[in-house]
Amino acid sequence: MERRDFLKLASMAGLGVVAAGALSRDAAAAGPYEGPLWINIHASGGWDPTSLCDPKGAMSAEEQKTRDAMNRSYLSEEIGTAGNIKFAPVGGNAEFFKKHYSRLLIVNGIDTSTNSHDAGVRNTWSGTLREGKPGFAALVAGVHGGALPMGFISNGGYDTTANVVAVTRVPDTGLLQRLAYPNRTDPSNSENREQYHTDATMTRILEARQARHMAKLEQQRLPHVKQAMSTLFTSRVGQNELKQLIQFLPAEFERASLRRQAQVALAAYQAGICVSANLSIGGFDTHGNHDDNHIPRLTDICDGVDFLLTAAEEQGIADRIVIVVGSDFGRTPGYNEGNGKDHWNITSMMMVGAGIPGNRVIGATDERHNPLEVDPVTLEPREGGVRIKPGHIHKALRKLAKVADDPLARRFPLSEEEDLPIFG
Repeated sequence: MERRDFLKLASMAGLGVVAAGALSRDAAAAGPYEGPLWINIHASGGWDPTSLCDPKGAMSAEEQKTRDAMNRSYLSEEIGTAGNIKFAPVGGNAEFFKKHYSRLLIVNGIDTSTNSHDAGVRNTWSGTLREGKPGFAALVAGVHGGALPMGFISNGGYDTTANVVAVTRVPDTGLLQRLAYPNRTDPSNSENREQYHTDATMTRILEARQARHMAKLEQQRLPHVKQAMSTLFTSRVGQNELKQLIQFLPAEFERASLRRQAQVALAAYQAGICVSANLSIGGFDTHGNHDDNHIPRLTDICDGVDFLLTAAEEQGIADRIVIVVGSDFGRTPGYNEGNGKDHWNITSMMMVGAGIPGNRVIGATDERHNPLEVDPVTLEPREGGVRIKPGHIHKALRKLAKVADDPLARRFPLSEEEDLPIFG
C-alpha cells in the first residue's frame, strides 16, 4: 500500500498518524518503553466539581427550589466522605470514592483564568493560556519515547504537540487490525486465514517497498527530511509494532467509550510502544437541564477511571500507571433559566497512580465555589497565599515525570508559576 493510499484510508476511518517535524530521538535506536504510562482523561465541555469532588449542596429543601441553589440534587447535610475526601452524593460517586479514596489526590479551587473552551482546555492540559504549547501528554512522550510508533495516542482533548512528538489518533479499533494485517481478507476473524497474496508474493512486495524507501532516502541530504520520510514509512500498514499491539488487545471491546479507549492505551503500553494517551468524553457543557444531563456523564468518568485501575491491577501494571482527570473549567454556582449551569473559571482535577499521594485533598473553595488561596509551603488555605492555577499542577507533573530538566521541556517553560509541593 502506497503512502497516499494509507493516508486516504486513515483519513476515511478517522485515524491520523502525524509525523513530528523535529523528533528528538533516533527511531532506529528506540526499544520497548518500560516507564510509566501517563493517561489524561478529558471531560470535554467543562465539568461541575460541585457534583463530584468539591461538593456544595443546598442548605435547605426550600433553597433547592431556587435558581441560586448551588445544587438542587442534594443537601449539604448529605455530602459523603471517604477518608479525607468529600464527595457529592449523586450518580456513582459513593461507590467510586469509597473504593479508590486511598489512592486519589484531589486538587480543588484551580483557577483556569478563562471561560473560553479553547483556552480552558489549553490551560488545563498544557499549564499555560499561551497558544502553541505542547500538552503534558505530548511533552512526556517526546522526552521518554519520541521515536516510538505510538508514543502519544490521542482520542481527543488537547493534543497539540509543538512538533515534540508524533500523535496517533486511534478512534476506530477495528481499523488497527486492518492496518496490522493488510494481507488478510478478514483480519477481525482470527479463524479466517484467507489472504490476498501468498506469503512469497507478500515477501517480494515488502522487499520492493523497503528497497524503494532506501533508494529515496539515499537521494536526500537533509537529516530532518530523512527523519520525516522514515517516520512516514514506519507508519505504514503491516509494521511489527501494530502486530504487537493487536496481540495485547482484548478479544472483545467494551461498549463504553472510555473503556474502549483505555483498552487500546493499555494494549499499546504493554506492547512497549506507548508512553502517554489522551482519553476523552464529551457532554459536560450543560447549559440546560444540568442535573439530568451532567451527573450521568460524571458517572461515566468514574467508571472509566475504575476500569483503568482494575485493568491495570489485572495486567500487573498498577504501579506503572498515572491518571490525571480534568476539564475545560467548572460550572457556575446556581442555575440559569433553563435549569442549566454556565461557564465558571474555577475547577478541580483528580489524580491517581504511581508517585501520587492518595487520600489527600489540596485547595478549597468557599460556599459559592470561589477559590481560597493556599500557603505555598503547607498548601493549607491561607488568606494572602497563592491561588492555585494549572501551571502549578504542570510544574509538579513535569517533576514527577522527570522531564522538568530535559532540554525539550525547557523550550516550553512554566516560569510564571511558583513551585508548589503538590506531590509532597
